[in-house]
Order: sequence, then structure tokens, then C-alpha cells
Amino acid sequence: MYVMLPVMEAKHPFSDQDWQATPEPVRQYIKQLEQTIAVLVSKVEELEKRTEKLESKTNQNSQNSSKPPSSDSPFKKPKKKRKKSKRKKGAQKGHKGHKQELLEPTDQLNVLPEKCGCGCSTIIANSLQPFYTHQVIELPEVKMDILHLILNKGKCRNCGKIIKAKVPKEHQTGYGPRLSALIAEMSGIQGNSRETVRTFCKSVLNFSISIGAIQRIVDRASAALLCRNSKIMGSSGHINTVMGNRTSFTSPQPGSLSKSFAI
Repeated sequence: MYVMLPVMEAKHPFSDQDWQATPEPVRQYIKQLEQTIAVLVSKVEELEKRTEKLESKTNQNSQNSSKPPSSDSPFKKPKKKRKKSKRKKGAQKGHKGHKQELLEPTDQLNVLPEKCGCGCSTIIANSLQPFYTHQVIELPEVKMDILHLILNKGKCRNCGKIIKAKVPKEHQTGYGPRLSALIAEMSGIQGNSRETVRTFCKSVLNFSISIGAIQRIVDRASAALLCRNSKIMGSSGHINTVMGNRTSFTSPQPGSLSKSFAI
């Protein structure tokens, strides 16, 4: 319920004579409207003050009040003001450009001009010469090499016992060195989850593999690299001991993983 405030004398855009000539019901109605406007103005001012108080409370954090940092909202982190750089956007003067390297092609396609601007489509044969090479890089069609080892058994001529063939050592894991190196690179070095690697194998390489099998491949890669690094440290250990250096091993060189699996 609004409290009726005393009405301030409003400046009417007409003379007092016109006001007196106005019918009494109309004058009462205008007075009532003026009182309502005064109440609404007062209410708006009150709400504005209340809104300011609420906004000031909402904007409080550990930086501008006594609130602990734990009370700060994770969605309202203060933006760091960056100093405006005097440099222009884009490459700076003296910056060496990086162009796409032309790789050794596996195929080539000669593209001939189709038509001259004058409308002629005949080209002088001995005038043709290459002027630009446009390179297109594409993945080959991914088709897995699947090797089935058919194990045979037979009777021994001497004693008659059944002799069974064994899976060669290099094929016992069921996964070749290149595939194992790729999985170890993705899951170990690149830090992808085992589930991500499994999805990649299914969607891109078109074969299923369990998370346990992925983990065993990563374990074998770790063991192979540890053995390889131990040999390197063993051969250069005396140098490091004399110099007082500690040898650290980061990501393996390209091809080192597949070589480690092939050993």
C-alpha cells in the first residue's frame, strides 16, 4: 500500500484563469494523477538506492573487501589488464617468413591452361613451361596389414609325441612395431587418455583394441626406451661424472619408438 505524499505544486503549462475555468471533476483527476506520479518517483528513487547497495555487495570479492579468497566466484575472475604493445599486429619487420616446404611427390599432374582471355583455346606447343607448383598433402588410404600366423602341429617321427608350433617372439604381442609406436606416442608422449586412443583405433584405423592392450603397449614402450637410455647413459656415464652433468631424456627422436619395438 503506497503512502500518499504531499503533492508538490506543479507548474502547469496553462494560466490560473484556464485552471479555474476547468471543470471541478477534471481538476480533481489531475490532482490525483500528480499525487500518483509523486509516489512513483519516490518509489523509483528508493529502488535505485537499494539496487546500488545490492550491486556493491555482489561486486565484493577478496580483492576489494575482507572476504576470504575461497568465497570468490570461479566465474568472475578479475581480468588482467594487458599493456598495449607499440608493435603492429602481424609479422614484425625482419621476421623470417615460413613457407610450406615442397616435399618429394608420390605423383604429379600437369595442368594445362584452358582458354585465353581473347577466346582462343589453342596453345603453341613449344611455349608450354611450368611456372608454379601447387602442393596437395593427403593421407594415404588407411588399410591395416593383417598377418595370420597359422600354427601347425604334428607327430614326432622318433617318439610319436605331438609337437606344436610356437608364435615367433617378434609376433607374440599381436601388434607390430609401427602400430605399437603410434599407440605409445598418442597415449604416452602426447598424453591422450586410453579411451581416446581406443576410439581413434576404431574410427580411423578400423580395428578394436582394449584399454588393457593399450596399457601393455605403453608399458613395453617405456621398458624399451628405458633400456635404450640406460645403454646410452652407460656409454657416456664417465663423461657426465667428470663434468658433473645430469643427463635428462625428453621426447624420443622421430622413428626411435618404432626402432625400439623392432629391437
